Amino acid sequence: MHTLIKTSVVALTFSLLAGCQNQVENPEMNQCAQQNYQCESSCEQQTTAEGLKQQVCSAKCVESYNQCKAQAEKLGNI
Repeated sequence: MHTLIKTSVVALTFSLLAGCQNQVENPEMNQCAQQNYQCESSCEQQTTAEGLKQQVCSAKCVESYNQCKAQAEKLGNI
């Protein structure tokens, strides 16, 4: 049940980010959001129980997303 909630939150977040990015017209940020969604989904599929392994995987997704977002913002300002 907890996984269903997390999946729903990730999907909603992705949808919101994708919707916002369509208004801003920043395809790089949209790509970051898609990669983050895929990363989080992969973490959930690889780990069956909530534990340290899933937290570490999810933290790596967040770190990767933040780096991607920073690069996308730099590209948007050029």
